Amino acid sequence: MSRVAFIPYPPTAFPFRDLLVLERLPLSAGDRVCEIGVGSGGTTARLAKICKEVVGFETSARAVQALRYLEGLHPNLRFVVADITEPAACAPYAGHFTKLIACDTLQHVRDPRAFFAGAAALLERGGHLLVTFRNEPKHEMRGVTRFDDPRELEDLLAAAGFSEYRVGATHLSGKTKRVADVLGFRPSALAPKYLRRKLENEDTRQRLAPALNAYWFGVLRLMESRGPAFDIDWTFEDTQFTACQVLVLARR
Repeated sequence: MSRVAFIPYPPTAFPFRDLLVLERLPLSAGDRVCEIGVGSGGTTARLAKICKEVVGFETSARAVQALRYLEGLHPNLRFVVADITEPAACAPYAGHFTKLIACDTLQHVRDPRAFFAGAAALLERGGHLLVTFRNEPKHEMRGVTRFDDPRELEDLLAAAGFSEYRVGATHLSGKTKRVADVLGFRPSALAPKYLRRKLENEDTRQRLAPALNAYWFGVLRLMESRGPAFDIDWTFEDTQFTACQVLVLARR
């Protein structure tokens, strides 16, 4: 049975990492989920179609204000301006969530120790964490945080109080990578310049959102039909840790 839900809003780019969340994080209708760093809000809205409650933490008040309309479309969804690395921001939600996710956020966090401590504080006992981020080489860094060894992450998880954890590298599987390349990445890269300029306009993006998201929904469903979209290299035998998309799974 498909776990991918169609969301007409917000407008999103190719949301292929939503499949990683759906494949690797057990989700149910009773879950209370926190997403750290909501970006476009697309993943947050998709989770709201599946789970009982979804709260998006975002440090930018401007970004949260731009996404407020989604709260009207999803009564079980709300956004808050909060920084997970600040204990005072986490206190109102201490132990509240059954699941917590953060996609492509950790590399922009200056204090990863405080990040994982905040995640642990937000989760109930037995709650699950999924974090994925690009661990960038020093000479290509666009973020502010990177790691030289997976044991650094394991040490942070243990210090934060997680009882179980795994760190691996994610790769699109062979069958789904072909679909993603042809129908996802290539159209995005080859779209005419005039169309890309149009999509930079927020009003235009909103008008086109249902059609664009319907296309991405079809691509995700096709990828899903080919089997697991992602392979995980848990040993880093075939992956360079300092230049890969890292997946962290943990249990509080």
